[in-house]
Amino acid sequence: MTKKMLMILCAGTFSLAACADYTPNQNAAIGGLTGAAAGLAAADLADGSDTTKVAATLGGAAVGAAVGSNTGARRCTYADGTPAPCPPRY
Repeated sequence: MTKKMLMILCAGTFSLAACADYTPNQNAAIGGLTGAAAGLAAADLADGSDTTKVAATLGGAAVGAAVGSNTGARRCTYADGTPAPCPPRY
């Protein structure tokens, strides 16, 4: 990947973070795509093999989807899963 392509990828990733008021599913999709792009870029910068690139892309997508689905949810639960009141300034 060239430096120009990497810069375009990073700029696109950061511009997605500016979007708000998405559903948790939309946040998970955006997070998955962003994580996959970041994983692939990191593996490519490290000159990893094709197997390493695939593993980094899949790992980045999984982490990005998990983080994205919880972003902005603002739901508090007790350890047993029942809803709980959120603390002030949460």
